[in-house]
Amino acid sequence: DGLAASAQVASLPERSHRRLSAVAGVATFALLLALVVAVTSESSGGDHGRARMSTAVELATVEHSEATLAQALQQAAAEESEDKDCGIAEMGDSCYFHVVWAMTKGIRRNPDWYPGLTPKSKFEDFQKHLAAFDSNSTCKMPCVIEGCWTATPGCECWNNVHWAMTTGIVEHPTWFSGLTKASPMETFQSHVHKQNSTVCPNLACNPQPFSIISLYCWAVVRSDGYEVDLVKAQVKKKAGMFACDAYVVVSDKDLGLAVDGVQTLTISTTKVTGYTAAGTSPNAPVFVEAMSKLREDGRYRQHDWVIKSDPDTVLLPDRLRMVLEPTQQPRNPYPPPYAPAPGAGLFVPNCDKQATWGAGWGANGLWPMMYGSIEMVSREALDNYFAKEESCKSSIQGWQQMGEDRYLGLCYRHLQAGELFLKQGDATCGGGSCGDGRFQAYHPFKSADTWMQCWDQAMR
Repeated sequence: DGLAASAQVASLPERSHRRLSAVAGVATFALLLALVVAVTSESSGGDHGRARMSTAVELATVEHSEATLAQALQQAAAEESEDKDCGIAEMGDSCYFHVVWAMTKGIRRNPDWYPGLTPKSKFEDFQKHLAAFDSNSTCKMPCVIEGCWTATPGCECWNNVHWAMTTGIVEHPTWFSGLTKASPMETFQSHVHKQNSTVCPNLACNPQPFSIISLYCWAVVRSDGYEVDLVKAQVKKKAGMFACDAYVVVSDKDLGLAVDGVQTLTISTTKVTGYTAAGTSPNAPVFVEAMSKLREDGRYRQHDWVIKSDPDTVLLPDRLRMVLEPTQQPRNPYPPPYAPAPGAGLFVPNCDKQATWGAGWGANGLWPMMYGSIEMVSREALDNYFAKEESCKSSIQGWQQMGEDRYLGLCYRHLQAGELFLKQGDATCGGGSCGDGRFQAYHPFKSADTWMQCWDQAMR
């Protein structure tokens, strides 16, 4: 629904930005700023806050640099905060959709329209830009919270806030008056700060109503056979899992990819012998060891989702980010018969194929299943797995003889993680054309040529 609503207003920001781009093509950056100042002042109807904002932005014409522009925008935001004519856009209003369009489409299609911003810039920074430069936008300047700081994963404040969001508000709702489980992380942090400034010494900065999902992608790669060459082809093109925000490969020896910025985490072996009862590889022990290396490395905790992608899987990270964004996640057609446990996170079943249709959720403990070609779990789900790994191993008999996807699917259900069903273009589960835009991943493509053909087709 959010994507549909965004599409309804997409033409307006695109027209607006296109006009600004045309002006920039025939004027210096200083002249563009002066023009925006004039338009903004005229369209403000004498609004004092807008006039002061325009004065601040005009300072950027003295030096034609992104740093000067950013400083001017910050000053403008501070002045509007003093006048109280400020605020972060709320989901559903026109400013919100303008900003989301700029973050997801505008900056990727025309990065020159957004000086000083990148695809990873915050919602707040995009809103500042639109408030200053887009006369068609209804965006205000965001308010400035002096001395604010938003906690990041791994620090003491973040750990306390995460507990409050997942466990505290469920077990002790009276401790969090005025908050709900849907309240932004920043609102929880400011609440914790007011209650105990020792664990959270700062108020949080403005809540960000939309953010680009950050993906940490990894693969187990056998050092002998076709997988190394397949991975090297993807690295060269920055395609598949190597288009994620961060990535790592796991193998039984260093694969020599460090020159391309890809680290190899080493495990004892990637070799597996025999078959499971279902005729698949009993590789759960290999992946359990690989995941222990992810835990030791720790970088996954800097990202929202952790994606295990097999080397022969064609993954489209940009497409995946959009459906994983909380406001864009589709309704789960196969909801589990329990509410997710606090702090258990989300995992993604991706295959609803079954031998006997109609058996329903949880048939054989698995349906619908998370097929191993692409395994998606939220950071919280992986944290929870690591904290309770021994509980899974002791409760799942014979896990060492299972495929890793079966073991992990059973484990996440044992831990009562939330579920988000996203069917993929996997030939082992009904398949799907690489040109079918409903999917975020396609499998299997075991040669570099066929892999790249699928990638090119999917990206059209």
